[in-house]
Amino acid sequence: MEAGDYPAFFDYLNAQLEENGKSGAPLFQPVPREIVKLPAEKEAVFVAGLSKTIGQPGWRRAWLAMDENNKNILGHVDLRAHQEVNTSHRALLGMGMIKSCRQLGIGRTLLEFACEWARQSNLLEWIDIEVLCDNKPAFHLYETAGLEKLCVIQDMYRIDGQAEGYVRMALKL
Repeated sequence: MEAGDYPAFFDYLNAQLEENGKSGAPLFQPVPREIVKLPAEKEAVFVAGLSKTIGQPGWRRAWLAMDENNKNILGHVDLRAHQEVNTSHRALLGMGMIKSCRQLGIGRTLLEFACEWARQSNLLEWIDIEVLCDNKPAFHLYETAGLEKLCVIQDMYRIDGQAEGYVRMALKL
């Protein structure tokens, strides 16, 4: 992802938030369903992380899957630093895909690309992800890609008055 991609990327993320937990879609972000726009401070942290060196607090890298005309974002994957100290050997993974492109293998390709990039970094040894328990398609993707289920944390969040848990998963590179 390059600086010129940021406006379209944040529009894409906001479109993802509009689907979060609605019309039969699982919750994939631990935010209330009425949140349909990424806060400006989250956008700023995302952008700032892209300019940091891997290993620095707050670093981030992101990649996009584009349509054949390079006009529309179909999906993304990102790796970022954990917030906790002494975790520079691990990265958190985030990803998303527009609804019409799910189950086509694009997400797997993005995931494999990010894992290979992490392996080649020579700094990262683990990739971690936290998946909301009801997001079965995402859990299935990560599990079949080799991420191992470490634990389930029940009732981690209270979203729209309901208890939501998450599954913590990891991949040893």
